[in-house]
Amino acid sequence: MADSTQRGFTLMEVLVAVAVLAIALAAAIRVGSQTAINTVELRERTYAGWVADNVLARIEAGIEPVMGPGKRRGKTELGDQAWEWQLTAEAASPPLPMAIDLPGLLRLEVAVYRADAADERAVVRREIWHSLPRSATASEEEAAQ
Repeated sequence: MADSTQRGFTLMEVLVAVAVLAIALAAAIRVGSQTAINTVELRERTYAGWVADNVLARIEAGIEPVMGPGKRRGKTELGDQAWEWQLTAEAASPPLPMAIDLPGLLRLEVAVYRADAADERAVVRREIWHSLPRSATASEEEAAQ
């Protein structure tokens, strides 16, 4: 006669418990690694944004004047990392409901890249509208006449 007071787990119960544990651990590892990747990417975009903001602030403060449409490149270091930036200045035509000529208005776009990256995708882009100094605008108007 079989003894029905036997204690312990069957092999099937142990296998199910191990499988559930393995799935839970795999999910936790995936969440942890994705969080680490997101943290690195966010730090990179933050530094690149600061580089772009610094370039635009120097222009707005008059430290690095922009005299008209064109492109300019530069390099800087921030956060123990080398960054390259490209400034594109082009004549702006704002989307106004009426036709208004705004001479000297430029659209400035700064694209920031990792200096050591193989791909040429910008980490971040910033854009502002910038007014040329009155003297530069006046000389352009005189040349047009």
